[in-house]
Amino acid sequence: MAQNKSKRRVAALLRSLPFVVCLGFILSYLLFGREITVETILGYVPKSPFLAAVFLLVLHAVKSLSIFFPILILQVVGGFLFSPVVALIVNTLGVIVDAIIPYGIGRTSGKDSSKKLEEKHPKLAEIVKYQQGKGTFMAFFLRVVYVLPGDVVGMYLGAIKVGVFKYIAGSVLGSLPGLITATLLGTSITDPSSPMFIVSLALLVGSSVVSIMVYYIWIRAQKKKSTQTC
Repeated sequence: MAQNKSKRRVAALLRSLPFVVCLGFILSYLLFGREITVETILGYVPKSPFLAAVFLLVLHAVKSLSIFFPILILQVVGGFLFSPVVALIVNTLGVIVDAIIPYGIGRTSGKDSSKKLEEKHPKLAEIVKYQQGKGTFMAFFLRVVYVLPGDVVGMYLGAIKVGVFKYIAGSVLGSLPGLITATLLGTSITDPSSPMFIVSLALLVGSSVVSIMVYYIWIRAQKKKSTQTC
């Protein structure tokens, strides 16, 4: 009995973390009046490459618990700070950090929280309706299409007990298109007129548009298939 009570307290504490982090960002913004941009983050990055990588991963952990700045900003910073290969490694680790924390919160919260997330996010419920038991694909698909916040995806898949390795594999593969283009954008951000910057920006915008189209085409196809089988 005491053990169950302790688990409930830990779950409640983990669920409250996003609100605490968000409150911290609000207070920081009100007190210092600084927007969270690539330039702002670069002003705090340590000079040591190793410490810079650690700093970015810590920011990814913070980002996973809030919606105050997109992962795109951190990936662009990674592309600016490191060589392309190192930047891709650091940014991939960032995706894993960004994915695993909400997953852990969802896993601790239990299956009841999955129902609440479905009720709160109709698009999530719609995708789940057609993908019961396909955890890896769900992790991949929900990262490829930008229709839901990453923390919601992680918490939900953790709550329904998708295997952690399947979840991480799907999340990384689904994040690769945006991760690669954002990293390349960062490597050329100091020269906006360069072909690399223009192509990377075009690919980034294009991938966002395509992801939305893919989502609606897939949903329409699933609805049609469901109607035909009824």
